[in-house]
Amino acid sequence: MDPGIDASLQPENMVYDADGRPQRVTDFHFGRLRRKLKIFRWLDRLDFSSLIDIASGWDHVPYLVTARYGVPAYYSDMVHRMNLPIDGPEFGKLDHAVTIALPRLPFQDAAFDVVLCTEVLEHLVRPIETLAELVRITRKYLILTSLEALSVNRWQRLWSHHRVDVRIPHIERNFFLLSEFRALLGTDIHHENLLFNPHSPASPFAPPAERRAAYAALADPESLETALCRAVAEGRHGDGAMGILIVKALPGAAVRPPQPDADGQLARWLIDRAAYEERYKYLVTNLAVTYLKNIAPFPQDVADALRQRPVAPALLSLLRCPDCRGELAPRGLGLRCRVCSRSFESELGVPILYPTASVDDETFVDQSLARLCGDDHARQRTVRRIRRRLRRNERRPGSLRRTAWWIERRLGAPPVPDDTI
Repeated sequence: MDPGIDASLQPENMVYDADGRPQRVTDFHFGRLRRKLKIFRWLDRLDFSSLIDIASGWDHVPYLVTARYGVPAYYSDMVHRMNLPIDGPEFGKLDHAVTIALPRLPFQDAAFDVVLCTEVLEHLVRPIETLAELVRITRKYLILTSLEALSVNRWQRLWSHHRVDVRIPHIERNFFLLSEFRALLGTDIHHENLLFNPHSPASPFAPPAERRAAYAALADPESLETALCRAVAEGRHGDGAMGILIVKALPGAAVRPPQPDADGQLARWLIDRAAYEERYKYLVTNLAVTYLKNIAPFPQDVADALRQRPVAPALLSLLRCPDCRGELAPRGLGLRCRVCSRSFESELGVPILYPTASVDDETFVDQSLARLCGDDHARQRTVRRIRRRLRRNERRPGSLRRTAWWIERRLGAPPVPDDTI
């Protein structure tokens, strides 16, 4: 994490100049903007008063949500350092971040109007149970995105599963058909793709030099805005498409009609915010360097106040024990469960709520299936079948499969990223 952040904030690598004009747009940066534009197009159509970003990483979507809609928005990640408010006060992590572990989430039922989980589903070891937990803490809308998790047919899904090597950290391991998403989340879900090649500045399969030139040509806010609006225009699933965005509206939660005419204004707002965010993080990073080099006096009083900061009452009211879901009470700077008496630490006001209870407990699994499928026994059977298939992905590859990968590489198939073959 640290080398990546440091490299992105070197002046020669920054996407925007001091005036907020794009100067080094890459396919990666464009993809992040496109995904945010797709998400915020949906958020503009929803009525909500709170949001949490599950596995928020180093991004600042909650900051954008609060800036645009004026509602409290929360960060959460499995990596504790990601949640600490060390990137400055601007992004709103202070008193709005929780350290978690999936699939046992430390929140009360229906804690948040909107639950957002982006680019996580494909990596999860227990995706079915996690989806059930996401539904549990959702009051109105669940929004999911994944660039890899949708397979357009059974053969592609089979091929994708064949390529999974669980020895590789953060590997994509979960692949679903659209019909399976409907079995998991209901037939009334809204969905669209994340990437449609004909609408992109360059195909992801084009030679690297061609891709670099196409994105480098987006050298002013107007051209970047135009490219983004074209990239989110409606495109079908299937050939030329990749990824999926799903919106599940719970009963009684209204969804307004789309407003494609507003895409330009929204795209420009996201561009301006991205430029500001990059510049702000650059300034915070350089300020930290001045402290480390004793160029400026270290604000010891601020640091001491942060170290003594308890969990905020408003955040505490949303939390529950990740093991037994009992109420949590303050204990020193940390928390203690009123039911099972388990204690949890916190740092800089960020509670560390890792569970210890098993996620393979049959009661927990049955609760997950009931939460997703209700009394629909046909859907429950389908979801159990999906769960069994995905659990088979946890096996380490044997010699036969590794030999097949070696042969595929010799025949020119896309390589499996594994140095041990």
